[in-house]
Amino acid sequence: MVNHHTTKGTSDYNASLFSYTSGRYLFNENVRLRERYVEFNVEALQRAAEASVGNQHGKVVSIKKLAEGSFNRVFLLELQDDFELIAKIPYHIARPEYFATASEAATLTFLRLKGVPVPEVYGYSATVEDPVGTEYILMEKAPGVCLASKWVDLQDLEIQRLAHSFVELEKVLFEISLSATGSLYFKKDIASCLQAPMYADERATETDQFCIGPIADYMFWYGRRAGLNLNGGPWKTPIEYLQSIAQKEIDWTQRYGKPMEPEFPHNDLGLGSYLSLTPHLLPKDPSHPFNQPTLRQTDLTPGNIFINPETGRISCLIDWQHAIIQPQLLAAGYPHSFENPDHELSPELVEPKLREVFASLPTDEQVAARELHRRRLLFYSYRVFNGHFNKRHIAALRDPLLLGRQMLVDRAGRQWEGNLITLKGAIIRAAQFWVHLPDVEDINCPVRFGRAELDEFGENEDDWVKMSIAVELWRQRVCNMTENGRVRNEDYPEAKKKLGDLKEEIRRQCEGDEEDIQAFTTGWPFRDREEVD
Repeated sequence: MVNHHTTKGTSDYNASLFSYTSGRYLFNENVRLRERYVEFNVEALQRAAEASVGNQHGKVVSIKKLAEGSFNRVFLLELQDDFELIAKIPYHIARPEYFATASEAATLTFLRLKGVPVPEVYGYSATVEDPVGTEYILMEKAPGVCLASKWVDLQDLEIQRLAHSFVELEKVLFEISLSATGSLYFKKDIASCLQAPMYADERATETDQFCIGPIADYMFWYGRRAGLNLNGGPWKTPIEYLQSIAQKEIDWTQRYGKPMEPEFPHNDLGLGSYLSLTPHLLPKDPSHPFNQPTLRQTDLTPGNIFINPETGRISCLIDWQHAIIQPQLLAAGYPHSFENPDHELSPELVEPKLREVFASLPTDEQVAARELHRRRLLFYSYRVFNGHFNKRHIAALRDPLLLGRQMLVDRAGRQWEGNLITLKGAIIRAAQFWVHLPDVEDINCPVRFGRAELDEFGENEDDWVKMSIAVELWRQRVCNMTENGRVRNEDYPEAKKKLGDLKEEIRRQCEGDEEDIQAFTTGWPFRDREEVD
């Protein structure tokens, strides 16, 4: 998936520069490709790239499509003296327009000032009203090697160094005392009415350049929410933020919501119940560390982490497009790459080791055992180094109600797809741990459920879990299809056949029952359909 484009004959540019070529979609493909088609002025991008580095490296001699992610297309531009830089262009679905690009450019610049290794921003435009015809960021090519390409070769010491260096960088972020919840911007890019100061103490040197502005979280502005008159921040208090999360979903459901097809166990909107809980989810004391607004990148995958191949330490962290500032208790947690690979957290902190019988295992089992060992060691090392160096984070990680509170806030802010099993489940569990929340002495839980309602919900939730597991297994059978139907280009013919076979297999299980067949046909998740956004 490498497309080269030279500066010769730029009028005959390769149309694949604008199109998604990194995979195929088994359903709603036209929608997915249309979302990811971004036309731009190639010559204008070249001129912008040349100017962004002071015209010191000559003209752009080639453009190579480097990667296509969930929200962006990334190009590698080579100049006459072999200097290379990255051009990052967002898809149309990379909400919020303008703010996501403006925030990422400012966030990267701010992080570099704090000593966090991220790409240097050479130039950017947060508007399509520019000569290039689209939003873009021009930035440094990440130094080092991508963790994804090095992972299987890492030795134990390198994994420990990786965890250590990452915790050191996170410690910097956890100790920055920001003033509000939202996202980070250059002041020049945000209207003064949408600005909050960076710090409660305005003596810091960066305050003339940066501010906190509207939240750049993709999910907050998902789909048609971007067209609503929402309170997108910044928020001075945690409760204002928690309530705005629900209010945006209330506004959306009142305008666009409709039940999901087919008929499936779902309940009345629980957002009112969530709102009644929000004043009690975080400590009342505004100075409590759990309330401290914290900037963090939690969606780190091996593809977003670059390491020094000689030492294993982190050399660059990329993809800060939707980074947000939120209360520390909500920001805390294990990043995706550092999560526990086991179902349960061991109460004992014991360094993982390969089993004694490892050498006698078949080759395929050795490969699987080594992968599990690497993941366990990374998780273990991350826990240990947080305990030693990032006391603020470990305090949040040790809070027994951390996941319950995070789950509730997350589910309240998710786009509504006609079923609210996960939201109601989070509310029920919040009611169950109510007495353990801070500052609720002598306060009755505002949400109550009768035994009959709990029993009915338990059955509905069991059905929902079984269906979710079934859908996941079906996706795995179809060449590991993603949730939106994507498969690798080379797998597409096989995946299309497997999907057809799977559909026919399940249809046969209906055994001619017309009602079951109709429900199955209507509710088949892997079909072209109108999407709720």
